[in-house]
Amino acid sequence: MATVVSQVAVNQEKPVDREKTCPLLLRVFCANGRHNPISDYMRGGVPANELQMYTWMDCTLRELTSLIKEVNPDARRRGTTFDFSIVAPDRMNNRYTIRDIGNTMNGQRGVDDGKSLAMCKFEIGDFIDVAITMPGVGPASVRRYGSYGGGMRRNGDDFDRERRRFSPVRDRY
Repeated sequence: MATVVSQVAVNQEKPVDREKTCPLLLRVFCANGRHNPISDYMRGGVPANELQMYTWMDCTLRELTSLIKEVNPDARRRGTTFDFSIVAPDRMNNRYTIRDIGNTMNGQRGVDDGKSLAMCKFEIGDFIDVAITMPGVGPASVRRYGSYGGGMRRNGDDFDRERRRFSPVRDRY
C-alpha cells in the first residue's frame, strides 16, 4: 500500500551576526493615539516626530518598543499599546502606502512581539509608523465595552425602545 508523506518547510530566517553586519538606519515616526496621516509622507515630506535608530533586519517589534520607551517617558506606562505599520513607496504610483505589521503592549507578551523587520517584509528605505495608545485612552466604545463592542443594546431592549419611539405607526396597547 502506498503512503503519502506531507512535509511543511518552515522558513527560518538566518540570524544576523550583529558584530560583523553593518546596521541600517531605521526612521520611526510616532504619534499618540493614531497613525500619522499618509499625506504627511507625500512630496518628499515626513512627519516632524522622527526617531532615528540604527538596527538590523532581525530587530523585533519588542526591541523597537523598548527603544521607543527609552526616549518617550509617557510610553513606559503598563498597558500602553504600540501599533506598528510600514510606510513604503508604491512602485506603481507616485505615493506611499501604509501596511499594518503588528502591535505590542507594554507589560504583556503578545503574538507579534517576536516578529522581525525581515519577517514583515521591511525593505531598506521604508519607514515605520507607530501609533502609541496609552491605557484608558481611545474611543469611548473601546474603553467602555471592550474591543468587541456591544453593551448598548442589552439583549435588544434599547433597540426595541428606540424603534417604538420613532416608529411612524404607534402601538396602542
